[in-house]
Amino acid sequence: MLEIFLIFGIVIIILTFFYKQAVCEFRINQIEWSQHDNLANLLTEKVPIVIRSIPSATFWTRDDVLNRACFNDIPIFQETTLTEWISASTPDSVCPWAYVQAENIANVSGIDIWADKWVNSIVINPFFKWWMFPKYHCWAGNIGLRKTFAWTCFFPVDGEIIFTIMPENVKSFLPSNWLGCFPANLTTKDTPFVSDLKFIDIILRPGNCVFMPAHWFVSWTTTEKAIKTPMVCTISYHTPVSLCNSM
Repeated sequence: MLEIFLIFGIVIIILTFFYKQAVCEFRINQIEWSQHDNLANLLTEKVPIVIRSIPSATFWTRDDVLNRACFNDIPIFQETTLTEWISASTPDSVCPWAYVQAENIANVSGIDIWADKWVNSIVINPFFKWWMFPKYHCWAGNIGLRKTFAWTCFFPVDGEIIFTIMPENVKSFLPSNWLGCFPANLTTKDTPFVSDLKFIDIILRPGNCVFMPAHWFVSWTTTEKAIKTPMVCTISYHTPVSLCNSM
């Protein structure tokens, strides 16, 4: 019995070691959806991947939220329903909910059906379904800086966004309270190392997505010409190791 626990512990240490490995270079792969068979190989490079012309998503649009009653039954706000918040929101609105609420929204949105049809089988090897699993989230409005813990697919379904990415090695230059900030708005009042912060902005429109590796910083805002709140979905492909690190 002791030998089994020892072997199990060694396996966990090895898996955690490989999970912690990250590529911190600004290199982005880009493919068309027609080339999606190459995605599995590109994932091994652990750099961001842009996929153009993905299958259309008709869920979690502004009209979808306003027309489907199921979104009103999700407990996010005490005095305002989700539908009311979406209706009153503007391009400058910052998303007010966290991962738990975003997952609850995703549960009724239909994203899981879309992902099962188009994406999951490409990312998840059928022999490792017991090890890797997707988690779905739905967001509306601008999202401040946060970190990825697993390969995560980001795609807007309504409205274009400026998607900002930063590698893990910039963390020491960020403010101590970096969570939720917007990199483009940081000044020397926030951190004396603001000039060392390197990031890339990607204009992401409906029909395109970005796959981000674990350990990267991401955020997004609307573009200057936006006239409505952007609606964005994410699919995170977790393993037990990455899920434990995200908690």
